[in-house]
Amino acid sequence: MPRRLLALLSPPTCWSCGACAAPGQPLCDRCDHALPWLGERQASAPLIPRRDERDGSERRRTLGAGAHLDQLWTPLAFDGPARDLVHALKFRGAPGLAAAMAWHVLDGAPRDLLSPPAAIVPVPAHAWRRRARGFDHAEALALELGRASGRPVIASLRRAGGTSAHQRGLDRAERLAGRGLTVETLGCVVPRCAVLVDDVCTTGATLTACARALRAAGASSVSAIAYARAL
Repeated sequence: MPRRLLALLSPPTCWSCGACAAPGQPLCDRCDHALPWLGERQASAPLIPRRDERDGSERRRTLGAGAHLDQLWTPLAFDGPARDLVHALKFRGAPGLAAAMAWHVLDGAPRDLLSPPAAIVPVPAHAWRRRARGFDHAEALALELGRASGRPVIASLRRAGGTSAHQRGLDRAERLAGRGLTVETLGCVVPRCAVLVDDVCTTGATLTACARALRAAGASSVSAIAYARAL
């Protein structure tokens, strides 16, 4: 059945409010205009110089103590329609939303963030979560960012631990301490210039663990992209 006729019989609905949306669009006009853009200053999270304990020089910049990140870009607040899109991708089995979310990420992103020789590294989900969903939501977003930017996507990381090793239900202090979170590099090549991709940044603990693993495996530069940030 032609897509135009199918749209007439069953019009696309907005993933946020349920109203009619234009064909191929995840949000209606009203919700699209309500996306909580952070603006350039807020989207680039503040980075704190990390000094070398031996000579006091600034070896690299980090997001807070020990985050091992050179740069973090989060274009949207985790609220309103942005939160609804994340939940639809993550919990409602809608990997097709990743393409639109990737363009949201690239809109206004720093020019050097995904320029050569950067390679995209998805933040890994636990294997059991991937099996339950049928896909990895961060990988879906990473693949769409790779298609849109022309940069390679390398799955260099995996989550270690059993089904209890996840962070839902932990408070902020426990998350920042890295409780229930172990990330390891795989046998594949770890890019020297890596850009981590995830759906949401809350405390930054997951990105920190991933960046630490990449640095330990030889990455000289690690930046991160998250679709939305919990303020």
